[in-house]
Formats: sequence, C-alpha cells, structure tokens
Amino acid sequence: MGTSIDIQRLITDRGYRPCPSCPAVLRPTTTRCPHCRTLVPAPSADASQPRKTSGPRLAAVSEAAIGSLQNLPERRLTFTVIGTPVTQGSVEVPAPGVVKYSRELREWRRQINTAARKTCGTDWEPANCPLIMSAVFTLPRPKSAPKTKAVHAATKPDIDKLIRAVQDALSPADKKAFRVYTEDSRIVGYDIGPHKTYPAPLGTHDWALPEPGVTIAVAPAPSAASRQDIA
Repeated sequence: MGTSIDIQRLITDRGYRPCPSCPAVLRPTTTRCPHCRTLVPAPSADASQPRKTSGPRLAAVSEAAIGSLQNLPERRLTFTVIGTPVTQGSVEVPAPGVVKYSRELREWRRQINTAARKTCGTDWEPANCPLIMSAVFTLPRPKSAPKTKAVHAATKPDIDKLIRAVQDALSPADKKAFRVYTEDSRIVGYDIGPHKTYPAPLGTHDWALPEPGVTIAVAPAPSAASRQDIA
C-alpha cells in the first residue's frame, strides 16, 4: 500500500482550493490552474487558517479502486471525439433482454470508446470509485443562427440524452470491451457541463471545438481521491 493523504483535509485544514473550472486541487498560493489555465481568485486573508467542517468527512478510497486514473496528471482523463453527437433515448426492445440501438448511435458510441481507448492505452485499469464527469458537446451550427454572434445551442438534441450515450460508451455492457470505469453508476456528479455549444469561435463555452464533437473529462470525486503525500 502506498502512502496517502486526505484531499478534503487539504482543503479544510491547510487552505488548499478547488479549481473553479476543473477537478484540480490547488495550493493556497496558486493563481492559475496548471491544468486548465483558469485564473484563480486570490484567497481571502484568513483562507490559510484551519476551517471547521459542519458535517462528517467522506472516506477516501484505495488506489486500486481509482485504477489507472491515479497515473494521470490531477488523476484526470481528458479526450476529444470528433463527429456529430448522437443521443441515446428510448430504445426498441424486440425481445426480453434484447436492446436495439440505431446504427448512428452504435457508431457514435464506438467512436467515443475508441477515442478513450487510444488515450488510455492497453494497460488501463477501469476506475471503480465515485467519479465526476465533464462533457461539452459541440453541435453543428444551424443555418438559422446568426452568422457573427454567439447564441446558445437551445435546440434539439436534448442534453440528458447526449450525456447518456457518452456514459454508456465508456462502460459498455460487454465485459470484454474497453471500459474507463466499471459502470456508469459510478458517476456521482458533473464538474463542467454537460453543456451544449455551437463551434468555435462563436461557441458559448471555452471547450467549444472548431467542428462538431465532444470533449470529455473523468476524474475521481474530490473526497474519493486516494491519499498520497504531497512534497
């Protein structure tokens, strides 16, 4: 077993701060997140003083449960998939235990899984702990949208059906297939998004891509990060 540290204690007792834009936990003196480059407001004068918690501390989990995420910077997997996002909504069940998906959805999920596998490598150990997901979908810009102004992608497809396809693609029912995490019930919340945007440079999110696709990030929930000494 490796040495470990409680991430929540770093925040509550030593003045560390969560990045406002990604799952990183930053030292009190950090002014820009080294991972997502977001500017971090200066802490208040007493931010470095120990702070009391009002509720019970959540337990940390083992490094084995975090899997190969522990080997990545900030224990955060980030990758991009290029292609028009496809929703996963109601499905056809022609017989008990048989689920029929559209060809477009099957291909989109395959693209997501393939991109994750290429990023993770062949020795990837899937995470089996509480996880936070981020996802920003870049949708095709409709011809009716203004040509020179940014507008929200407040049209179909539904965002909950877009994220469902991503979650299932990263933990396929086929146990022999590549999986980022053991099952999608491990997702306990979202750090960034899910968000819909049209392509950059007229996108409504910093993660907007120049063409349709999705940017996905997965990291252990802050209180679930395995404990590890910080130099």
